[in-house]
Amino acid sequence: MPMLEETSMPAEIAAKFVNYTSRHVFLTGKAGTGKTTFLRKLIQLTHKKAMICAPTGIAAINAAGVTIHSLFQLPFGAFLPEAATGIINQNITFNFNTPRTIVKHLNMQGNKRRMIQELELLVIDEVSMLRADMLDAIDFSLRYIRRNRNVPFGGVQLLFIGDLHQLPPVIKNDEWKIMAGFYKSIYFFDALALQTNPPVYIELDKIYRQDDTVFIDLLNNLRKNQITAEDTALLKQHFKKDFKPGANENYITLTTHNNKADTINRERLRQLVAKSYFFEAKVNGEFNEYAYPNDRSLELKVGAQIMFIKNDMTAEKRYYNGKIGVVHHIEKDIIEIELPDDKTVIKISPYTWENVKYKLNEATNEIDENVAGSFVQYPIKLAWAITVHKSQGLTFDRAIIDIGDAFAPGQAYVALSRLRSLKGLVLTSHLRENGLLQDQNIHYFSKTRQPAEILTEQIGLESYDFARTYLLSAFDLNLVRYYLKEHVETFDKSEAKSTKQRYDGWTMALYKDFQQITSTADTFINQLKALFAHRTEHTLFNVSKRVEAAVKYFSPLIKQVSDKMLSQIESVKEEKQIKTYLTELLELEILIYEQLKKMHKAKALLVAIIEGKEFNKSDTDALLNIKERNAQLQKAIQLKGVTLKVKSAVEKKKKEPKVDTKFISFELHEHGKTIQEIAKERGLSVGTVEGHLAYFISTQQIDVGKLVKPNKIKNIANAVESRKTKSMAAIREFLGKDYSFGEIKMVLASLFPSEE
Repeated sequence: MPMLEETSMPAEIAAKFVNYTSRHVFLTGKAGTGKTTFLRKLIQLTHKKAMICAPTGIAAINAAGVTIHSLFQLPFGAFLPEAATGIINQNITFNFNTPRTIVKHLNMQGNKRRMIQELELLVIDEVSMLRADMLDAIDFSLRYIRRNRNVPFGGVQLLFIGDLHQLPPVIKNDEWKIMAGFYKSIYFFDALALQTNPPVYIELDKIYRQDDTVFIDLLNNLRKNQITAEDTALLKQHFKKDFKPGANENYITLTTHNNKADTINRERLRQLVAKSYFFEAKVNGEFNEYAYPNDRSLELKVGAQIMFIKNDMTAEKRYYNGKIGVVHHIEKDIIEIELPDDKTVIKISPYTWENVKYKLNEATNEIDENVAGSFVQYPIKLAWAITVHKSQGLTFDRAIIDIGDAFAPGQAYVALSRLRSLKGLVLTSHLRENGLLQDQNIHYFSKTRQPAEILTEQIGLESYDFARTYLLSAFDLNLVRYYLKEHVETFDKSEAKSTKQRYDGWTMALYKDFQQITSTADTFINQLKALFAHRTEHTLFNVSKRVEAAVKYFSPLIKQVSDKMLSQIESVKEEKQIKTYLTELLELEILIYEQLKKMHKAKALLVAIIEGKEFNKSDTDALLNIKERNAQLQKAIQLKGVTLKVKSAVEKKKKEPKVDTKFISFELHEHGKTIQEIAKERGLSVGTVEGHLAYFISTQQIDVGKLVKPNKIKNIANAVESRKTKSMAAIREFLGKDYSFGEIKMVLASLFPSEE
């Protein structure tokens, strides 16, 4: 039986699994293998209705998606599965959610609910940060919203993208004490929802970042927990304890904590005698401050070492994400950067990051991306130092790595893999063993990876099942018939005077016609099932002939029902007290037209699978006349100058974005005012202002040394270390009332800054 053409390229195999099967996919790869490129291309081309989400705001912005919490309206806190019901009454000290509490948050507006009901593919990027319990919360939400509770993820296919050898999910000890009773590990692949249907493991193995074979072997050994004596000796050759680079050598220091990187950057900037220039970001529309991809206020001086944080999108490709440069010249709206490699000077422009939101297109029933907000700033930042966490995805020619106190397994791998080769490596501290070793759970999961030949064979088998399921769904009209019957039952003969009741007979006639079409479709479905039950090399070919005939038969009948409903809307829309009725008709017509579209798509997909051809988004758009459809729909929904909307898609009136009160305090601080002066001017308590400024300490925009005396910083830091606590109350009780909660909060913000 002809099937999809064979391929051994991992990226092509992954794309075929996504497009022609229902199987979940985990796509991984060493740093620099092209995971982001794969995602961009897939979203452009896939015929499936897809959305991208990520665990954090910054990850979502970089992936051109949304956060998991915003997409599913999930409350913050751990998720305890149904099996945990018996222990919930115990004394749990952390915030947690259960299926029952999550339901309270799933009261979505209609368009979003219908969008998730139409969803076919959910992409989760940066999956290394995704906890198993969070994935189970997604599973529960999808089953609930899609009313498909017996199928994992409500029937949605998942594509997981990320490198598990990078930083792990975060979980507190008290959370894990409870959750260890339900989960093998906190990694996404141990979610309960994946245990009966695990993802296929596909690894991109062509490295675009490194071409040094000795270095590549070292990184591979780090990933596999197979560090050799030769590897250790090789790393020791690059150890230079007190290495100080020359001013023009363009090294960047990679360290484990924000406060270390911040101190280095601010000190080096302070040493430059040139004038400071401040470039303020332009924030438009909706853009969460916690997802800002760069500093809102960017301070630069001539001579400052910077790095680019985006690729050059022009044809010249003058710089890439992570490339180091030096500020050559600054004017009011002009920044020129010297590129050290060839000493060329380039003028740079601001870059626009977009905050994407998804919405279901009422005309096409496709999921559209809409730009809800933007963040415009120059795509550079100070780069004498950066944390390992924030270096993920970047590429450096020279780096000083100071991670002797690496606090998580895999940090050494993340740091080392940023480099192009060993030539640019300097270690200023010896690497601890726990920073080198990878988590054993990841090691065991990686053993599920299958060779390319097995995966290719699996695509053939599963694409057959995918075609069967899609075809049966396309010709199953019973759900539409059910909603049409519900509509019929809303007519009340006792209300003979209402406008809607006059069309009781018209509606009943339409329902009877559709009942007959559904009955015929049920007969055809039984024929399809019989054909699929006896699999031979000719099965799909035989099915395709029957499907072609069926589409010719059903397409005009269903189109006729759609046209009748749009004509009905057109003919009665000027009558009084009719808007609710029109909305009901429009909702039903959209469902009917989507079923028509699905039939045509099922036929085209089947041909693509048989002939081994690609079937992409443009092919989907070409199935029916979209322009004619849009024009027809727009004409029908114009009601006396007001556009009629599907009732469930009414959006809340947009409010003007509020000015975040923290930024007002920050601006006053930047103008040289003290905490006491800011508090007096704004009518706030000193503690409140200290809390505002603590945020900007955590984002590296304020040096804690400017607000808290050095001896107090030292004593608070010592108290944290000696008492093994971050509790402000415990620290204050230990140090005494000379230390305010605000001072403690600000120092904690510098010691444990948000990584996002």
